Amino acid sequence: MNRKKLFYIIYVLLLLSSGVSCKKKKTEWNSDWVLPLVKDTLNLFNYHNDSTLDNTGNGYVVDMKRTLLDVHISDYLKIPDTIIHQTYSPTIGIGNIPAGFTFYNAVETHDLSIPDVQLKKAIISSGSIQLTVYNPISTNAYYTIAMPGVSRDGIDFEQTFYVEAGTQDQPAIGEALISLDGYELDLQGTGVIGSSNISAYNILQTSFSIMTDPEGENCSLSTSDVFEFDAKFENIKIQYAQGYLGALTFSDTAEISIPYLDHILSGSVSLNDIPMTFSIENGAKIPASATLTLLENTNTNQNTVGLISSQLNTAHLIGPATGTWSSLVPNESSVVFNADNSNLSAYISNLGVTHRVGYNIRMNPLGSITGSYNEIFPNSKLKVEVDSEFPLELGVDGLILSDTVAFSLNSTQLNDFMTTEAIELHIRSTNSFPLQMGISIEFLDEVNNLLQSIPSEIILRSSLDGSLDPVDNMYKASNKSVLKMTNELLEFLPTTKWIVIKAHLETSSSFVEATPVVIPSNASIYLESFLKLTTKNTLK
Repeated sequence: MNRKKLFYIIYVLLLLSSGVSCKKKKTEWNSDWVLPLVKDTLNLFNYHNDSTLDNTGNGYVVDMKRTLLDVHISDYLKIPDTIIHQTYSPTIGIGNIPAGFTFYNAVETHDLSIPDVQLKKAIISSGSIQLTVYNPISTNAYYTIAMPGVSRDGIDFEQTFYVEAGTQDQPAIGEALISLDGYELDLQGTGVIGSSNISAYNILQTSFSIMTDPEGENCSLSTSDVFEFDAKFENIKIQYAQGYLGALTFSDTAEISIPYLDHILSGSVSLNDIPMTFSIENGAKIPASATLTLLENTNTNQNTVGLISSQLNTAHLIGPATGTWSSLVPNESSVVFNADNSNLSAYISNLGVTHRVGYNIRMNPLGSITGSYNEIFPNSKLKVEVDSEFPLELGVDGLILSDTVAFSLNSTQLNDFMTTEAIELHIRSTNSFPLQMGISIEFLDEVNNLLQSIPSEIILRSSLDGSLDPVDNMYKASNKSVLKMTNELLEFLPTTKWIVIKAHLETSSSFVEATPVVIPSNASIYLESFLKLTTKNTLK
């Protein structure tokens, strides 16, 4: 080939090459973006304030103590509002009574109507007496009201007040309101000479005397004159009492809640033998009986299990307290439920969120035969508690816990989704609980409709399958998981408002046996998750 012909061939190729290179072509590349989902440390610290979990040692201790009843007996023993009325009319008339003349009415007894109570002695903590006297004579007079057996600091109650002159048709009225705080009542009929009827009760005595005004006018006294007074006892509360104090009854169905158990959706637990004790404390010198009538719990799935035991619906006698004011010692009695006398294991395994306890406490169950010298003091209390204390050693099988977190996307993140070609879920975790778990995730819209879900495929290893952290002196297991997501998630994620994370717990790595294991007091799960988005970018 000659040189001229070769030149033309090269020239044509260059023209073709330049023509092709002048056609425009899109420039494309992929980029990765990260969208954080959940980053948290899960532990039991939030439940320490519930007073149920004690983490002061190396392992958790469950101290489930709840008070069902805690009352002062004196709050339930009251003298009802009572009006005592006493009258006096002279047996003979006196035509001219000199100024300063005194005449008396004898001591009268009144029965305090206190249902089912035979009160011999009492000390009043608060209350008052409203005294009202009526003067029918034509001169001013001094009225003195006395109550033998009612005293404070060793001095009998006595009140004197001045009343204007009146008539038989319109007697003058005198009134006084007197506090009875701290007064002692002897209600056995102790008279003015100090005698007492030890078999008597609920007896209140009154008397009154009248002295015409020493600086007033002489007056006459007629058998038709009626001298009278009213004593109205109001809001009387007692701090000390002696006698037969009645068959007080305290009956209720109490409800106990353990809130954090409402995160459990299903599954079962295996626990070592855990006794449950009901303690009844009787701080009154009154015999009592206690009957537990109901014990049942309901879990988050509304499944209810009742305790079955011969200890239920059986009256347990409780003796009276001993000692006196400062040396009072309550009498305590316990009813214990365990695996030998009840279905306690099935009861506990139901993982009840709400527990209902029915009880009936009766004072003086044998009536007044043994109750003539009951006593209550200011610190006499009746207390009922339920208690179950044990190390937190759990074996779990298919136990599912759930938690819900809010989720939203901003406008920039939404734009990224428009060009997303692939999405991966990344989870990094460190587990110091001796339990392994699978993680499943659900995506919900704003009204909690399920949009998409990720089955339980992400495994968090048990700390027992990890290694010892010398800093915390705990076994820990770390894990990284990557799960490719389907394109369907890309469609629903922009409308997702809630993400539900469910942990499927198992005790052993073999998933065969739920052997109880000790839960360390500072155990936790560190969880960090994010979505990795691969987007296609184009430059024209």
